[in-house]
Amino acid sequence: MKKFVLSILTIFVLAVSSYAEGKIAYIDVQKVFTQSKAGIDLKAKLQNIANKAKSEIQSKAATINQKDQVAMQKLQQEIIQKQQELQKIQQQSVEKFANFVRKSVNEFANKNGYELVVDSQAVLYGKEKYDKTEDFIKYLDNKYQKEKPEFIK
Repeated sequence: MKKFVLSILTIFVLAVSSYAEGKIAYIDVQKVFTQSKAGIDLKAKLQNIANKAKSEIQSKAATINQKDQVAMQKLQQEIIQKQQELQKIQQQSVEKFANFVRKSVNEFANKNGYELVVDSQAVLYGKEKYDKTEDFIKYLDNKYQKEKPEFIK
């Protein structure tokens, strides 16, 4: 089913490209997440939160007598709770970031007159001139600097 959808999408992209020269683009979304200022900042903030939680757990573990079953069990429960909290924070933050990127793609496309923008992973073949990843990252970085959105609260 996934291959079928990908095939249809590819045919659609190729058909549109023959009718709308310069009106389509593809963006490497993975690159946007890893190379944009917003993505880099988000990753750093999530890493800081994870490091802080790890440090808290390690300091508590250092004070616990490992033969104390009750204390060890409480520590294990706290570790599980911290992991769940971190996963929730990460999920919410990535979702906020993805919404920011999605909104920015729409604005970028409208500003530049693109009729179709797809993720590069959905493109089986595309001429380099349709890859607008670097242009979009510049656009996103400027928007991020101006708006200063918070992905983690």
